[in-house]
Amino acid sequence: MRFEHPWFIVILLGTLTSVAQQPATGKASDDIPNKPGASGALSGHVYLGDTKGPARRATVYLQPAAALPIDMPTVHDPGQAGGAVTIGVQTHFDGSFSFTQVPPGVYYVIASCPGYISPYVALSLVEGHSHDAEQQPRAPSQKDAREAVLEGIPRIAVQSGQPATVDVTLERGAAISGNISYDDGTPAAGLDVEIVARMLEDGKETWVDPFSSSRDRGFTPTPTDDRGNYRISGLPAGKYVVATTFDLSGGITYFSSHGGGTDETQENQWTALKIYSGDTPRLKDAAVLSLTPGEERSGEDLQFPLSKLHTITGHIVSAHDGHVINSGQVALYNSDDKSPAGEADLSADNAGFTLNFIYDGEYILSSRFAADVDYQPLPQQPGSLSSPRYNSHPRRFYGQASKPLHVDGDMDGVTIAVPEPTAKEAQTFKDALEQQERQDQSSSPNSEKR
Repeated sequence: MRFEHPWFIVILLGTLTSVAQQPATGKASDDIPNKPGASGALSGHVYLGDTKGPARRATVYLQPAAALPIDMPTVHDPGQAGGAVTIGVQTHFDGSFSFTQVPPGVYYVIASCPGYISPYVALSLVEGHSHDAEQQPRAPSQKDAREAVLEGIPRIAVQSGQPATVDVTLERGAAISGNISYDDGTPAAGLDVEIVARMLEDGKETWVDPFSSSRDRGFTPTPTDDRGNYRISGLPAGKYVVATTFDLSGGITYFSSHGGGTDETQENQWTALKIYSGDTPRLKDAAVLSLTPGEERSGEDLQFPLSKLHTITGHIVSAHDGHVINSGQVALYNSDDKSPAGEADLSADNAGFTLNFIYDGEYILSSRFAADVDYQPLPQQPGSLSSPRYNSHPRRFYGQASKPLHVDGDMDGVTIAVPEPTAKEAQTFKDALEQQERQDQSSSPNSEKR
């Protein structure tokens, strides 16, 4: 479902590698003589530390040394020169690789192969940044650890008209494997399995997703197979937690009869259940796995306790006269640490809310952006099948509200009463509507150009 006047959106917006380098020239200097239009070349081999054999189809990145401490690089085709870009190639059958037309400069040569430790992942771990947290300046301990990782990556100077060579040896990482199922015994197939690592930043515990923040494109969430099995490899030694998410959506997908794409509705009852090692929905309660270098850890199974989870349904109502309000957002938080446990949006098609996958416990139920809204369906082309669209016209707004909620089973008919808005809330609503009006007028095809 799409709204032509998403006023509520306006409100929301307003609020480790070992190296043999040949020849051994010592640490490369950043000051490289550069002739305009000239370029150099780099070649070498990638080997596997455990088998001593070639690393076939490994990815080798030529990373400008000055750019590595900044943002995630964009991988470009080999031979693309100019600017601080990262070039990536694959090794051949004998583990060899080569770069041509390389702009003169100093580069890190970073190799990556499934099952082996990627320096990019190692850097993500020592940087100690949570995937959801804002990037903060690195602490002294992080800087030291980061420098230690960089010291283990080959750093080479490419000069105009001169070939350079470098060999890289990859060390096998640890691996975690297991099975994910539902408590009725059926396998949880096709679910993405993630992993978070525990790091210490100035003595404080920080959980990091080494793959989501990794510069290496080859690391993505691992899906379970048809039997619910998974395996994650290439991990440096450390402490980890496995996680997976079961998504439940009431969305409808409309397929174009001409093959021109899809149009998926954005339903208000989308919910997700995430569990961590130890079959818990909260990271703070997860079972931590300690891995040694190259360890193969199996039997790390997770199970969704669907039979023990509950569903909560209800409505937002006016505290003044008790009438049902047909627009707004509802959220459920754990009472002890205010972490989110569920959320739902009211819509033109459903003025009630449904919260799925709720465990026994104590919660806080809250509501915001509540409003009485008139929904006007927009006309559809005759014979077409597409998601319904509406013009929404808010008539009255309400303030935020919250209430404690004890859950020990399914709950139906839950209500949360919202009061009149405070002066600040009323002004926020007014500003959002005025902004939306201006956007509508500027985007209207009939609007006059000034």
